[in-house]
Amino acid sequence: MDVQSYLIGHLGIVAGIFDSLNIAEDIDRALPKKSSRNLPRSVVIKAMILKGLGLTGQRLYLFPNFFMTIPTDKLLGEGITPSDVNDNIVGMTLDAIQECGSTEHFNEIYLQIMKQFYLGTQLIYVDTTNFSVYGKYEGDVPDGTDSIKIAFGNAKEG
Repeated sequence: MDVQSYLIGHLGIVAGIFDSLNIAEDIDRALPKKSSRNLPRSVVIKAMILKGLGLTGQRLYLFPNFFMTIPTDKLLGEGITPSDVNDNIVGMTLDAIQECGSTEHFNEIYLQIMKQFYLGTQLIYVDTTNFSVYGKYEGDVPDGTDSIKIAFGNAKEG
C-alpha cells in the first residue's frame, strides 16, 4: 500500500472556504481564459491566495516551488500539478485582473458573498474630512451676513 501524507496547515481551510463561497464562478465569469490549455483564472487566483497565505517571499518565477510539498490536486483541483501553476500563467492572470479592474471585480465578488450570507450593514464608513461646499449659504447666520465663514487648518482638529 502506497500512503503519502502532507502537512497543509491552514491552506486546506482557506481552499475549502474559497470553494464553499463559490468565488470561482464569479472569477471565471469576469475573467474567462483565452486558451484551452491554460488553467481557469479562478484556480490561478486560488493558488495566489494560498501562496500569499503561505508566508513566503519568493519571486514570481519560483511560484511552482511553493506547491512542490503540498497536494495541489487536493487544494487546487484534480490533475493540477505544481508545474501547471507557473509564473507565465500567474502573469497572464494578473494582466487579466488589471484589464478587468481589480477594485470593481473585488466589489462584485464581495457583493456575491453578501448575498449568500446575511452579514448585515449596521455601519458604513464615510470619510467626511474633505467635503466641500459651493454656492451661497442660505439660512440664519449668527453674524448677520449671508455667507459662511471660511476657516483654514486641519479639518480633523475642528
